Amino acid sequence: MVVGRRFSSSVRALASAALALGVAGATVTPASAVGQPGAADGGAGYRPVPVVYDSDLDFDDAATLLYLCQADKQGLIDLRAVTVVNNGVGTPGRSLTHARTILAGCGLADVPVADGSPDWVNEPPPEARELFEQVLSGALGDADTPDVPGPTSAAELIARTVKAARTPVTVLATGPLSNVSAALDRMSPRALRDRLGRVVVMGGAFDVGGNLFGSTTGGFDNTQEVNMWIDPVAADHVLATVPRARVSVVGLDATNHVPITQDFVDQLGARATSYEARTVHAIVTQPGMPELIGQGVMFWWDALAAVSLVTGQGVDYRVRPVDVVLDGPSSGRTVSVAGGTPQRVGTTADGALFEDLFLDGLEGPQTARLAR
Repeated sequence: MVVGRRFSSSVRALASAALALGVAGATVTPASAVGQPGAADGGAGYRPVPVVYDSDLDFDDAATLLYLCQADKQGLIDLRAVTVVNNGVGTPGRSLTHARTILAGCGLADVPVADGSPDWVNEPPPEARELFEQVLSGALGDADTPDVPGPTSAAELIARTVKAARTPVTVLATGPLSNVSAALDRMSPRALRDRLGRVVVMGGAFDVGGNLFGSTTGGFDNTQEVNMWIDPVAADHVLATVPRARVSVVGLDATNHVPITQDFVDQLGARATSYEARTVHAIVTQPGMPELIGQGVMFWWDALAAVSLVTGQGVDYRVRPVDVVLDGPSSGRTVSVAGGTPQRVGTTADGALFEDLFLDGLEGPQTARLAR
């Protein structure tokens, strides 16, 4: 694939901005083994927990969806719906197309999809959208596939899926929380209490610096993580509305421990036999990605949240009272303050364990079951 001048400049701009702003947050150091105990053993009577996946479908969201597809095929989860926001780092319209391409490649084309939330509070950098659109179109081979709108909105699909389920639905959200926030407003108090299970969120930064980057982040103090910063009002609504300790926040405090390394990429390439593993390898080896990986500014942000959800391992959580700063230079910052809503906050992660679980999960031979 020939890398155009504008594309190359986007890679350089993102790398420079990420390094200048300290996108990695705290220095990455090995974490101790701190996995969540007690995953279900999958014995008689086990039913996979229904899951809705909502994201902005950039490069690591795509890798996460591929991991979830394998988890569904292995009976570890029941992937009920896939939704995308149009106000994140993914490209509107194209993100929904990429989701359909991945699901079809995994043999799960019947999983319902929808998109929504075109508006942001703080604009994501357009150079990131350009870069990751090129990456995904190249890896997925769907550049010429027409973008077809979904039959319903993402918020409606999420709410309808939760309300119709016989057992509580887990929502995994790895982009701005706009769709999830709007879906909550479509649920009755009873549905929130009885039909919505956990909400696992990739977002936030509590005891580490933020990861803002790119041309639209001037005037902010980089105490915030990108997903929360794009729509802090939605993030605040989700954290305050979902019942106590049902939100698991996998923020930079944990994801700083799972950088994408060349060694991992090489291992993935050597082991990849499934469609899911081969496609993740294709994503992280597209033009532009090796340069960013070499700079140390790329992390498995979203995949860590998914692995924690599916296996119950890899992230150490603590219940903390949380809140979101809504405006000013710290807009989107997540804070732990008296009077905040008690939710589960990831404090660290085991990077080596995550890599093992993620690699195994993409190939399929997992033995863990979704933690209750």
